[in-house]
Amino acid sequence: MKQTENKVNMGPIKNPELEKVITELKEGSTPEKQIALIEALKKASLLAPCDFDVKLDPNQKMPKNFNPQQIKFYLLNTNDGKVLFPAFTDIEMSQKTSMGPNVKPKYVVRTMKDYDTLLQAPENKANGIVINPGQDNIVIPMQLIAVASGRTVPKPAQPTAPLNITFGEPSVYPTKMVNAIYERAEKTPEISRIWLKGKFVGQTMSFYLIVEAEKQEESVLNAIREVAVPLAKDIPVEAVFLNDEIKEKIIGKGIALYDRDLAL
Repeated sequence: MKQTENKVNMGPIKNPELEKVITELKEGSTPEKQIALIEALKKASLLAPCDFDVKLDPNQKMPKNFNPQQIKFYLLNTNDGKVLFPAFTDIEMSQKTSMGPNVKPKYVVRTMKDYDTLLQAPENKANGIVINPGQDNIVIPMQLIAVASGRTVPKPAQPTAPLNITFGEPSVYPTKMVNAIYERAEKTPEISRIWLKGKFVGQTMSFYLIVEAEKQEESVLNAIREVAVPLAKDIPVEAVFLNDEIKEKIIGKGIALYDRDLAL
């Protein structure tokens, strides 16, 4: 695919701001977090796995006579039919994901402007990028890349009335996620009970996990999020500790999905 710049990675690439936003998004998406994601993407320099038939001299920053069309970028196909460019926040993340048996990809540095150019190419088949595939799996669609690259401007949000937040039984029951939560709770002695509710904001639902624990430490909630998020099928997951208000207004007489006193 045609490129306008030849950015060959010659030094360590780090994206701490983007990684921080990704960690926060795993706990649930909000409009504020989406704005923070766009701002982080604007500054990000990502490692793009590729192949090119050019030998690099260790003392040479750029190869001579380098034609951008010699770069062949790898693509990933998802189970739901999407085609995405894999991208990594640092070299450590890139080493955790295989591009295929006996494949040793090279890497070039790409920004959102570079990806926007790739995605607009006539021969392009991709729908966007996936950041840290196999680990974070954060999908950035081409429309969001266009905004982060500065090519398009997001439409200003129209003032609306506050959305009513309600809680009830989830409209989708995530059996695999529930089983994984149960197994993790059994291995986490601080946890005594966990409830699963659906949190509804307008027409949008998120899984709302309420944790009763002897020690209300963030590591306890992280242990539950770690197994819940990958199995939530892109539905946001929130995890909170039990308190009197939640017990009265949200749980009521609801039955816990995990109860250490009743565990077999």
